[in-house]
Amino acid sequence: LQTGENVRQPPPGDADQVVTDCPGDPTDPATWRQRCTVAYLDEPPYSMPLAGAAPTGCDIELTGMVLGALGVRRVDFVLTTFGELIDGVTARRWHINAPMFITAERSRRVRFSVPVWAATDSFIVRVNDVRDFTSYEAIADDDSIRLAAVTGQIQVETALRAGVPNDRIVEFADQDAAAAAVLAGDADASVSTAPGNVAYIARLGDPRLVSVADSRAGERSGLPLGAFSFHRRSRELARAFDGQLRRILGTAGHLKMMARYGFDEAALRP
Repeated sequence: LQTGENVRQPPPGDADQVVTDCPGDPTDPATWRQRCTVAYLDEPPYSMPLAGAAPTGCDIELTGMVLGALGVRRVDFVLTTFGELIDGVTARRWHINAPMFITAERSRRVRFSVPVWAATDSFIVRVNDVRDFTSYEAIADDDSIRLAAVTGQIQVETALRAGVPNDRIVEFADQDAAAAAVLAGDADASVSTAPGNVAYIARLGDPRLVSVADSRAGERSGLPLGAFSFHRRSRELARAFDGQLRRILGTAGHLKMMARYGFDEAALRP
C-alpha cells in the first residue's frame, strides 16, 4: 500500500478549489483497487495534515488498515472542508469520505459504512469566562452566550433542538475559524466533539482556551455515531470496506491505535 498527500488549501470562501482531478468512477472496482482517493478534514485527533507527507490521525490510520487489507495499491488523501465532503463524493471527486456523524438527511445522499466510533460534544471557551457552558441547555438559558459551530455539522442541529436560538449560533467554515472567534470575542463558545476539542486545544497550545464537556449528553436519545461514507452507487467498494472494518473494529490492534488518540473502548464499540 502506497500513501500520498494530495492537498490543495482553499483560499477563504472558495471551497471549490480543494477538489482534485476526478479519481475515476468509484463504482468501478478496478478504479479504487488501483488508486483510492479519500477526503478528510483538518480535525485532530481524527485527521491532520502533515507538511510534505501523508496525513495522520485515528481515522487516517484506520483507513490505511482497511484499504491495505483490501489490497489497494495506492491511497491519496485530499484535504477539504466539511461542507465539501458530501458534495465531493457524490460528484465522484473522490471515493471515500473520512468519518462524519450519521444522520438521516446525510444517509439520503451517501452510503455510510458501519459505525467506527461514538462521540459526545464539548465546548471550547475562554478560561476566564465564568458563565455556565456545561451543556447545550445551559447555553440556551443564557441569552448572552453566542455559540460558534462549523457549517453543516450535526452540532448546529443539536444546539437548535436544545433551545439555542438561531440568532445566537454563528457558523464558520472550519474549527480554526470557530476557535479564533472565541479568542477574538466574536463568539463565546465553539462546539465540536469532545475528543476533537481536547486534541485541538492540545495542538494549539493556547492557555487562554479550555474544553468543557457537555454534561447532559447522556440524557439525549442516541449517542451520535461516526462512519465513513461513499457514493450511493459504490456498492462493491462499500461492501468490501465494511467487511474489512468488521474484522478490524474491536481488535487489540485497533483499540491500542485508537487509545493513542484519546478514545476509550466504550467509544469504539457503538
